[in-house]
Amino acid sequence: MPDLDTPWNTVGERLRSARTTAGMSVRELARRIGVSASHVSQVERGIGAFSVPALYSVARELGVSMNELLDPPAVPAGVRGSRPPTGRDLAVSGIVQRAADHPVIKLSSGPRWSRLTVVGEPDAEFLEVVYAAGTPAPADDIRHQGREYGIVISGRLNVVVDGAETVLEPGDSIVFDSHLPHRFWNESDEDVRAIWFVRDRITGGSVPHA
Repeated sequence: MPDLDTPWNTVGERLRSARTTAGMSVRELARRIGVSASHVSQVERGIGAFSVPALYSVARELGVSMNELLDPPAVPAGVRGSRPPTGRDLAVSGIVQRAADHPVIKLSSGPRWSRLTVVGEPDAEFLEVVYAAGTPAPADDIRHQGREYGIVISGRLNVVVDGAETVLEPGDSIVFDSHLPHRFWNESDEDVRAIWFVRDRITGGSVPHA
């Protein structure tokens, strides 16, 4: 069952809509991403959650972006990133997001993502990622288009990229092409907090990890 702060019911509705638009059955989508049809059905009904690899696979198979599943852009034209009129609150203008307002989603057997932008950016993800203490390494690698930039703020993050393994400590950073197979986990007894930026396309289009 997803955490209470996880809007999987909303994600499930978007998933069902994208699947229907693609003309794909629940059983066929499940076959393509390697999970059971009941799992897909549970996610669509908001009573289940996908892992990071599964979520990326869903986006790929349905031909949609991560933002379309997690949070479609909803800022009026001309607001995002623009300079607000004199005297106007930057938070109201969509430029500043207060800490209490970060949307949060907990992935199945994986990290908790907090979006650091007011709405989803069309070609990028800017996230705080928290890996709970004592989580095992994910069974599957993650691969998707784009390029990732991360820095560990606290804790020790286990990392494998293209078969090479290391541990990132506070202040350590990492940059790599997302098509390389990668995994992230936390085998320590302290939560890991990291800041992640993902360019969805290297040439100008998807999001992060497990």
